[in-house]
Amino acid sequence: MQIVFFVIRISRGLLVFVCGFLCSCTILPKIENKPVALALPTPQSGPLVTASRSLAQGRAKGDSSFLLLENAGEALKWRLALIDSAQSSLDIQLYLWHGGTSSELLMERAIQAADRGVRVRILVDDFLLKANNAMLATLCRNHPNFKIRIFNPGRVQGSKIGGMAEMLANFSRLNRRMHNKTFTADRCMTIVGGRNIGDHYYGMDKDYNFIDLDVLTAGPVVAEVSDGFDEFWNDPAAFPGEYLSKKNVPGKVAEARSNFRKTLWNERNGKLKGYPIKYHNWSRELAKLQDEMVGGHARFVQDDPDPEEDKREVMANLRRLAADRSGEIQMASPYLIPSKEGLENLANLHAEGMRIQVLVPSLAANNHAIVDGHYRKHRKALVDGGGILSEFRADPTERVRALADVESVRCKRVTLHLKAVVGDRKQCFIGSLNLDPRATDINTESGLMIESPELAADLGNLIELLGNEENSWRVSRDDRGRIQWQSRGEVRHRPPPARLGHRLLGWFAGLLPIGGQL
Repeated sequence: MQIVFFVIRISRGLLVFVCGFLCSCTILPKIENKPVALALPTPQSGPLVTASRSLAQGRAKGDSSFLLLENAGEALKWRLALIDSAQSSLDIQLYLWHGGTSSELLMERAIQAADRGVRVRILVDDFLLKANNAMLATLCRNHPNFKIRIFNPGRVQGSKIGGMAEMLANFSRLNRRMHNKTFTADRCMTIVGGRNIGDHYYGMDKDYNFIDLDVLTAGPVVAEVSDGFDEFWNDPAAFPGEYLSKKNVPGKVAEARSNFRKTLWNERNGKLKGYPIKYHNWSRELAKLQDEMVGGHARFVQDDPDPEEDKREVMANLRRLAADRSGEIQMASPYLIPSKEGLENLANLHAEGMRIQVLVPSLAANNHAIVDGHYRKHRKALVDGGGILSEFRADPTERVRALADVESVRCKRVTLHLKAVVGDRKQCFIGSLNLDPRATDINTESGLMIESPELAADLGNLIELLGNEENSWRVSRDDRGRIQWQSRGEVRHRPPPARLGHRLLGWFAGLLPIGGQL
C-alpha cells in the first residue's frame, strides 16, 4: 500500500511538470523557511486610534463598537477611510479581488499608504485570481512596505489546460479555498463581512450589483481579527507574491499605476462621484462614529487554515447560536443548499414554537444559476418545515435598490449576496459563510458573533425589509397544497421569471451530482 501511495505522489508531481512543459507555463517553486510576520502593535496615536479610544469611553469592559455597512457606497467609503487613516499597518484578507474601477481605486490607495510608510499585507485566495504575476512579484520585491500572499495556489501558472490538469491531480488540496474576508487597519479598526473587492460589491456594475453586508468594528475584538489574519498569513499554504515570477518589470508597475490614476480621474464625475480619488483626511467622518456606532460583545471565529486541524469553528458557533434561541431565527444567504440534518433541525425548531425566517435570492437575483438548480430541490421541504421563505426580487423597491447602486449607476438587476444569522434580535453572525456545502464543509470561513440587541435588531429589520412582499417573493403552499409565489399582489404557481440562459443553466446543473461541491 505504501508503494502505491508513493507512485501516486510521483505521478502527480510528474503530471504537474509535464503540464508545465507542454503548456509553456510557469511552475511555482516550493518555498522553504518562509519568513514569519506578525501584526504590528496598535500605534500610540493617529485618526483611527483617536476614534477607537473615544468609542471605548462609556462601553462596558471588553465590549466593542459596531456599524452595519448595508449600503454599497458606505462600504467603499469606510474601506477608503481605513486605508487613508492607517498609520502603521493595513491587513486585507479576501477571497476575490476582481478588476474594475473600485478595485483600482482601492489598490492605488493601498500602494499610496505603503508609499507613506504603512505596512500593507494583502492575502487573497488563488481561485479565480486574474493578475499579472510578473507585476505582482515586482511590486512585492521592490516595495519595502507592500506584500501580497496567495493562498493555496496551483503550482501551474499561466495555462488553463495545465491548471485544470493539476486540479485533477491534486483535487482535495486545490478544492479547499479561503473564503475569509477581513479588512483591518492599525490593529484597532476592522471591517468584517461578505464583500470582496470588485464593482459588483460597491454599486458600480451596470449589469448587476449586490445587496451585501459588512460591519465596521472598533474595540477589543479587532485584536482577534488581527491574530486570525496572522494565522493565515503565516500558514504554509500562503505563497509569497515575490516568488510568483522571476521577471522584474518595474516599468510595467509604474505604467499600471499611471493607468489607475487616469481611470480614477476620468471617473471622478461618474462612478466615483462622491468619493475622494486622492488621499483624504477622514477625521470629520471618524468623529461622527461616536453617534453612529452601537456597543456589544463580540468574538471573532474562523476555520483553521490547516485542513488537518480544521474543526469547522464557524458552523459550530452558528449551531450554538440557533440552539440558544427561544423565539426567532432569521437567516439570509445568497446560496442555500441545506443538508437533511439542517432541514430537520429547522422543522424541529419551528415545531417547538420558534419563528424561522429564511431569505434567499430568486433565480433572477442569483449571480450563480448553478446553485439555484440545487436549491430548488429543497424548496418544498423548507416551506413544509414551517418557516417563512422569501426569494429576493431582482427589481426591488427604490429604497432597497439604493443600497446596491451608486448615484451614477442603475444596474439591470439587483442580486442578493448578504450573509447573516440573527437570533431573537439579540445576537447575530456577520461574516463570509454561505449556507451551502462548500461553505459548511470545504472552504475556510470567518465572521463575528455579536451580542448586541441594538445591532441585532437593526439587522433583523433589514432582513424583514428585504424579505417583505414588496422586495421578495413569499413562497408557501396554497389551499390545494401547491407551491405558490406571492409578491406585490401577484400570485404565481410557477417560479418567477428569469433570463432564459439562467433557467436553462439552473435546470441542467440540477441534473448533475455536484450539490456537495456548491
